[in-house]
Amino acid sequence: MLLAEFQFGPISIEDPNVFGAQVIGFILFALLLWFVNVPVFSRPALKQLLTERETRVEDVHNQIDTALSETQRLHDEYAQRLRNIETESRERIDAAVREADAAHNEIIADAQGAAKLVVRRTEEELSREQTRQRILLRRQIVQISLDAAESTVVSLNTDAVQRHLINDFIARAAVTPGQEIANG
Repeated sequence: MLLAEFQFGPISIEDPNVFGAQVIGFILFALLLWFVNVPVFSRPALKQLLTERETRVEDVHNQIDTALSETQRLHDEYAQRLRNIETESRERIDAAVREADAAHNEIIADAQGAAKLVVRRTEEELSREQTRQRILLRRQIVQISLDAAESTVVSLNTDAVQRHLINDFIARAAVTPGQEIANG
C-alpha cells in the first residue's frame, strides 16, 4: 500500500488496485466492441468512418489547393494591375508634362505677341509724339522768327532807316535787269 493515495488533477485514486482494474476493464471492453459486430465500433464501420474522413480531408485539401491557386491568380492579376497602374501613371504624368510644356509655350508666345504689340504701339506713339514735337518746334521757330521780324521792323521803323531803304529801292529800280546780273 505504498501507493495509498494519488492525486491526478481533480481525480483522486485512493486504491491503485481499483484503478488498475478499471484500466484493464476498459481495454477489455474496447476489444470486445472491436471484435463483436457492434455497428458503431465494428471494423467495417470504423473503416467507413476513416474512409469518409479521408474523403473529407481530401476534399478539404482540394479546396485548399483551389483556394491557393485562386489566390495566386488574384495575386498575379493585382500585380499586373499594379504594373498597368504604374505604366498608366507614367503615361499620365508624361501627358501632363507635355500639356504643361504646350501651355508654357503658348503663354510665352502670347507674352511675346503682347510685347510686340506694346513695342509697336510705343513706336507709333513715339512717332506721333515726334511729329507733334516737330510741329510744335516749327510753330516756336515761326513765332520766334515773327517776333524777331517784328522787333526788327519796330527797330528799323525810324525816319532815317525808312529814307535809306527808299533810296536803296530807287537805286535798285534804276538799275536795269541786265546790269544787275552783270554786277551780281
